[in-house]
Amino acid sequence: MTNSRTSNRPLKRFSQNFLINVHYQQKIVENLHIAADDIVLEIGPGKGALSTHIVEARPARFVAVEVDERWVEELRGKFAGQMEVLHQDFLTLTLADWAGERRIKVIGNVPYHITSPILFHLLDFYQSIERAVLMVQKEVAKRITARPGSKDYGILSVLTQAYARTEYLFEIKRGNFFPVPGVDSAVIALDFFPRIENVPDEALFRKVVRGAFNFRRKTLKNSLSRIFDKASVNSLDDNLLARRPEQLTVEEFKQLTNSLKQEKGL
Repeated sequence: MTNSRTSNRPLKRFSQNFLINVHYQQKIVENLHIAADDIVLEIGPGKGALSTHIVEARPARFVAVEVDERWVEELRGKFAGQMEVLHQDFLTLTLADWAGERRIKVIGNVPYHITSPILFHLLDFYQSIERAVLMVQKEVAKRITARPGSKDYGILSVLTQAYARTEYLFEIKRGNFFPVPGVDSAVIALDFFPRIENVPDEALFRKVVRGAFNFRRKTLKNSLSRIFDKASVNSLDDNLLARRPEQLTVEEFKQLTNSLKQEKGL
């Protein structure tokens, strides 16, 4: 028979590393800037460390999405009447249907092994989100917030910054977690735009960005010629084609995408 101590241990398969430093718990929640009329969604509350401080901030509605069934009933009991708990994988949650016409605020200690899928899920529903404050692996945080010309600037940087203003808030050393992970963490803020300007074809934009950075050591002319016909690529702005992907701003990637769309008649 499994005792409660064993059943409530953090599970490696869910990348569960619980933040045990109360100072940082409070600091993360404070950066979400919760107002009385806000709807807050927490990703993976686990034992409820951040949830406690969210409840204290008194948002209009607070919903947590937890995939690990061991914590669901415990959370429902601990925060009865203060928080709704959905026993669900966050990646299966259709945010647009759930949020309705309101733009929500999202917070979470994001599991390292699914950081990118969670981030892209948020991008897919960016119009339903006002602000997100996420704790992620330090190296990933640097990539998300990197600027053109830096070694960390890549797919995550361009795509995220096309949908949101990004901010690298602060770092949290690994010793503040249980169990202690092998890496440090950092907290970032994403303020999502109500709409993306100058990107009529988001799927093509993502394809261009991914294709360019898949061959980041090559010029854009060489990398894009591998996924689009050469005639269309050769017709684009030579000033952009002669550069490498890490040298382009988000706006220049938009320009490149729109020129390609026009040239191909898409």
